[in-house]
Amino acid sequence: VTMYSPELLEDVMTSSLLSVVSEESEEQSTYRDVPWWQGLLELEDLELVDPGRGGVLTKLQGLVTKKSQIMSDEALDDDTKAEMINSLELDGCPVEDLGLTFQYSPSSAVYGYQTVDIKPGCGEEAVTIHNLEEYIDRSLDWVFVRGVRQQLDALRQGFNTVFPLDKLGAFTPNEVRTMLCGDQDPVFTREEIMKYTEPKLGYSKESPGFLRFVNVLVEMTGSERKAFLQFTTGCSSLPPGGLANLHPRLTVVRKIDAGDGSFPSVNTCVHYLKLPDYSSEEVLRERLLAATNEKGFHLN
Repeated sequence: VTMYSPELLEDVMTSSLLSVVSEESEEQSTYRDVPWWQGLLELEDLELVDPGRGGVLTKLQGLVTKKSQIMSDEALDDDTKAEMINSLELDGCPVEDLGLTFQYSPSSAVYGYQTVDIKPGCGEEAVTIHNLEEYIDRSLDWVFVRGVRQQLDALRQGFNTVFPLDKLGAFTPNEVRTMLCGDQDPVFTREEIMKYTEPKLGYSKESPGFLRFVNVLVEMTGSERKAFLQFTTGCSSLPPGGLANLHPRLTVVRKIDAGDGSFPSVNTCVHYLKLPDYSSEEVLRERLLAATNEKGFHLN
């Protein structure tokens, strides 16, 4: 059995229990100040905006979890725990060999700086399995708190000038998102389409061509509905209340001198769809979906 020095054992046994307190008063203040967005951003969010860094930190967090499980296993003696912890690797590589330090480098030069010490005065300190928790915590603190505090405070101040945040307490987060961003999963029934869509100039609500259009819309998938709305209105979502609150109303007119070989076209600003009188729902669906996937203004 390999015997570890008392110093190494102490390092292993206490590393996950230490709460790091900086000697610099500014750092202390930063850690104690609870941001107004506390708890809204997590490691999973970093994976969305910075997949490379977020993915690595997620894997490192997995090592921290394994380390914690080893530490809490009462069936293991201290030597065994130390041996198991020091054998933890990320994709076959020990943490010490990853070349990580307590510095943060942004993913783009647009941020205006190359590196920042996330541990003041100790930016060159190497990251090991024993201080990995601190490295992850400080990385996330920079990404989600210290590095964006000024921008998020400015966002809050600006939002308050339009709508006081304290008045939002009556709404759930989902309700606020719907009010600000519209319905991100638009659904419209046959009844809604018939009631809130205006057929004109060659179409009426009894026209076979318009009814085929209604049938195709009803059968669309969620992604197809979003693409259709993006094509016809310039926005992939509906306002709160759905089609009933879409203004101007979606207007469908018959496209003259156009048959099965033609595509629909739009005047996006006024929600104006020019639809050929196709011979079947199959042709209409094929041409409409092809048009909604077209990029640019070729069909405007």
